[in-house]
Amino acid sequence: MTRKPNLGSRPSQASSYIRERAQRETEVGEARRVKDVLAARGLSPRKRFGQNFLIQPDLCQRIADHCHLREDDIAVEIGPGAGALTNRIASRVQKLIAVEKDMGLAEYLREEFAEHPRVEIVEGDFLEFSLTAVAEKHGVNKIAVVGNIPYNITTPILERLFEQRAVVRSAVLLVQKEYAQRLAAAAGSPEYGALTLFARYHALLEPLMTLKAASFWPRPDVDSMLVRVMIREKPPVEAPEKLLFRIIRASFQQRRKQLTSTLANALGRESEFVAAVGAQANIDLKRRGETLTLEEFARLARAVDSRGHVIADDLGLDGADDEDGR
Repeated sequence: MTRKPNLGSRPSQASSYIRERAQRETEVGEARRVKDVLAARGLSPRKRFGQNFLIQPDLCQRIADHCHLREDDIAVEIGPGAGALTNRIASRVQKLIAVEKDMGLAEYLREEFAEHPRVEIVEGDFLEFSLTAVAEKHGVNKIAVVGNIPYNITTPILERLFEQRAVVRSAVLLVQKEYAQRLAAAAGSPEYGALTLFARYHALLEPLMTLKAASFWPRPDVDSMLVRVMIREKPPVEAPEKLLFRIIRASFQQRRKQLTSTLANALGRESEFVAAVGAQANIDLKRRGETLTLEEFARLARAVDSRGHVIADDLGLDGADDEDGR
């Protein structure tokens, strides 16, 4: 008996091929658009601005979906670049303020969105931008933040968001994948550090999806991850904030040393004081700081504070600096 060939899989294979080819053509078209936008203005990607332009329209749509924006939202976009996300965000909100540091791209965006009543282009540095002023101007308590942010200033951007946390509902950000892994690291893991605890103190973080390096032009050396940063109404632990992060930073700057040593260095106090703090906090000071949870660090900070220890006001809250200087 002659067996008839099974043709059932061919339509799906053909459809898959057509979809993949259409996707590639769309990506090439978006990459060409970005290159043309820059070339027409004598521009090129600026490394010092960390410019890597998203060139996959389907991913732009998915990112906009993940933002969970509402029609009455006031949103701020960090670094719109050539506008890959801008229109998709603006169509979902009451008003979008896009903050672009590159003068040439800001000029292009003003031209591109001149007839779009929901879009306002601001030429400036987000690190100097007031989200509080935006909320007050538009009469809202909270705003949404979205951004494909430069890898080289991710920590300062997070710090800026946390400084203005009173007016931020959430932020959906594209960051380096390894950076996202540090934010979510568990105590005792190699990725765990002061940055992890700094972010955990201020926000809940939700990984949303990974974007391959090929999704961008110019292509970066690493993959990216989209994360949702949900600002906490209040910290998850009770402790004097500056003192807490003084102890945390010292522990990770000397992460191979025991707490006996790192606490003495952080506080500038004698071993007897440090031993009493450990006993009060019920923390074994032979442990390394990299094994402590945020709650355990908070217990140490509360014990130190209860003994009248005062730290200098000029310390600052650079809680994201850890042993590798990032």
